[in-house]
Amino acid sequence: MSLFDFFRRPPSPMRLPGLPASFAEARAHLMPALRGRGMAECLCLTEFGKSPIRSGKLFLPFSSDTALMLVHDGQDMMQSFGPAQLAQWGVSVEEALAAAMDNLRDATVDRFIQVERGVFAGDWADAYDSSRLLLPDLAHRIAGANPLVMIPARHTLLLASGSDPEGVRAMVALAQRVADLETRPVSALMYRYEHGHPVEHVPDDEAARAGLARLGRQYLYGDYAAQAETLDTLHEKDATDILVAGYKVMREAATGIEYSLCVWTEDVTTLLPRTERVALSSREEDGLLVLPWDALHAAFGHLMAPVPGAWPERYRVTAFPDLAAARTLALPQQA
Repeated sequence: MSLFDFFRRPPSPMRLPGLPASFAEARAHLMPALRGRGMAECLCLTEFGKSPIRSGKLFLPFSSDTALMLVHDGQDMMQSFGPAQLAQWGVSVEEALAAAMDNLRDATVDRFIQVERGVFAGDWADAYDSSRLLLPDLAHRIAGANPLVMIPARHTLLLASGSDPEGVRAMVALAQRVADLETRPVSALMYRYEHGHPVEHVPDDEAARAGLARLGRQYLYGDYAAQAETLDTLHEKDATDILVAGYKVMREAATGIEYSLCVWTEDVTTLLPRTERVALSSREEDGLLVLPWDALHAAFGHLMAPVPGAWPERYRVTAFPDLAAARTLALPQQA
């Protein structure tokens, strides 16, 4: 049974098939697993109506685009579970997570290959490569006092030294190549360690920052597409008449600058994604009026209601901005 199959099932207080009856039996097989937050949100939007990150039911918050879950790695399958199973075992989330972390450490020896100058990749091939981001000592042993880490996919952990700008740039480029091929993305972010804990990091190097921004747009494109498909299905079932606007990635022909864009159409109730630019579509305007999101929100935020609990972010719009005022915010070049 796949992870997706499991989460499509309604929650049950009964012990899940394949899981041990006691925590003593399960303990040695528990593992932490980092997953892309978009997957978690869409699955719970479909079945449970609210996010596991906010409810604490199935996933634990980790970073802005990633969630941490617990799995039981049995002989025949990797199986996830929630609080009902923990209650059956009589343990807390903290106790189960501590056991899973012990197991991850026990299963981890230094197994890296140098894939670029200054860039190392984990070589465990056991479905927990990305989870080893949770082991700071491992990163320090390989990349020194200032390790930086990326986990673009479940089976990928990349390391470089923060003191090596060339290596950091190469790591971002490699993460992009992984993302272009990987069907199970995890995180578009770069991480450093503070007091033994991984935290999100934006490098000083301009090229590396640009690469991370490009990767972030690619991951958000996938997350927004999955969210839109799920919302459209739910709206169709309950006959809700609302447009779920798409998240587009565009590029200026003259400058090559890449940016994200959505379209706000007059007289159409819409759920807008959070993008860098917004194209206003009105009968009064010849073509699209393209505005920076921040400027538009500063002027017309009262028309943009955040959708509670939505991830990635969505804003419900029913009214339309005043075009005369909006034109003063327009970018010099239109897309």
